[in-house]
Amino acid sequence: MQERTRRKADKAACIAIAEAAQALLVALVSRAAEEARRGGAGARRGGARILPWHIGQAVQSAEFRSSPLFTRTTARAADGTSVRTVKEARRAARAARLDGHVKVNPFRSLVRRTARAHGNVALTGPLVVALSALVLEAINQVADTAGEAAAKSDATTVTADHVRTAVTDLLAGDLQARALAAIDAALVADTAGE
Repeated sequence: MQERTRRKADKAACIAIAEAAQALLVALVSRAAEEARRGGAGARRGGARILPWHIGQAVQSAEFRSSPLFTRTTARAADGTSVRTVKEARRAARAARLDGHVKVNPFRSLVRRTARAHGNVALTGPLVVALSALVLEAINQVADTAGEAAAKSDATTVTADHVRTAVTDLLAGDLQARALAAIDAALVADTAGE
């Protein structure tokens, strides 16, 4: 967050942005799983296989389309129709591996765990890369908007309230309510744990 906003971020802000990204990913995977089951294609072992088309359908649903976070480029990247995006992600991953021991896809395990837990679905490798790119883009947009909110209030530190403001600006409807509820629950749990 510090790289994106050029401001310090407190622990609560980091927790809030992580929970917002997780809530967004859960909603997207759940919606795509519904699309996969409805289509009947790829059903196996009680679950379904999410295809790029299902992610595209989920992003095009009214729930996601009404949110400013999902622009056309985000929808194309999630849909997998932008082959260039997946190829660029693979090239960047390969270059990072060659340059050093960098964790090239930090959201891969998060995406796979979320797909198993919230949709009982299988994901292909390129789809995991595309969803990871979408999570990273969402985190970056929330961080940028939270940084702008902090700048407007002349704060030197980005707080959870700034992240909540960013989520309110970028998401709409039920998606916004779920993300804010997840943020609140995580902050309460963190406060209780201290």
